[in-house]
Amino acid sequence: MTEEEFLERWYAERPLVEAWGKYVAQKLMQEISPLVAPLSADIFVRMPASPRVKGDGSILTKAFYREKNYTDPLKQITDKVGVRFVVLLAKEIATVCQAIEACGDWDASKDRDYEEERAKSPYEFKYQSVHYVVRCKAEKQVGGVTVPIGTPCEVQVRTMLQHAHSELTHDTIYKPSVIDTPDMHRAAAKSMALIEATNDYFEQLMELIETNVAPNKGLSIEMDALYRELVGRSPDITKAEGLLNDAFASFGGDQPTTKTRELFTEKPFLLNRIRERAPTKLLFRQPSIMLAYLAVAKRQSDAQDAWPLTRAELKPLYTDLGLAAPDS
Repeated sequence: MTEEEFLERWYAERPLVEAWGKYVAQKLMQEISPLVAPLSADIFVRMPASPRVKGDGSILTKAFYREKNYTDPLKQITDKVGVRFVVLLAKEIATVCQAIEACGDWDASKDRDYEEERAKSPYEFKYQSVHYVVRCKAEKQVGGVTVPIGTPCEVQVRTMLQHAHSELTHDTIYKPSVIDTPDMHRAAAKSMALIEATNDYFEQLMELIETNVAPNKGLSIEMDALYRELVGRSPDITKAEGLLNDAFASFGGDQPTTKTRELFTEKPFLLNRIRERAPTKLLFRQPSIMLAYLAVAKRQSDAQDAWPLTRAELKPLYTDLGLAAPDS
């Protein structure tokens, strides 16, 4: 097969490959979402998971110039499209792997696992990432394109630190585009060792943070369930939730969830106000907005002092409760 013939076939196949990549990215975000709730999957995954289709030069190089001994390169190349999922900590990689392996829309095979490689060579410090190939399990219509059974997509899972190292070194050390030197390998190994140590420190710090915020996080989970039950819609949790929760967690005393439920049982019209505003106002899609209503209802002046955002955003809560709105 000539390069021209290869490209002709590739141009015919590329739209369905791209469609499959988009589907994999979107589906995986959906699969990750319940695993990290109440945290948003968009926050858990630290960079947009956008599929990338190989360019002509890249796929030609792999098909004809990388000594892969392909018999049918277009069929055998598995990373024609790839999606990268970047998380903060190494321990979070397992969550993405769980989502990949649990989804029934594809057959997943793990092509590279840095933890297994590290176990086999504990004194080496080198490129780290988890690689899967996910193949379409059944013919699927995606955006008007028919994706055939077996269409592959490579999924890479790594931390932000691993991603930074890969971006810096991968094209020079691990691909034959330049001749690497012992000094380059030594510097790369030192930087990877530092990345592992830094990740360990980050995880220790995260454990301390989690211990400190556990009560507020638990309350936020309770508010999430109460919001879904009473408001009747899914929240859209952002950093605003943390601000509200931290500001008003103490206003409910020992039984904040019970007291919040009592308030909205006594004043069910407040639920209508939340429902009306939620589609267009992010603040009213945060579960702890219910705690803010409780605070305003019980301790107007203290609630005003505790409010973490602008006074203009606080006024509707006072108005809904029939109270004089605070000055700007």
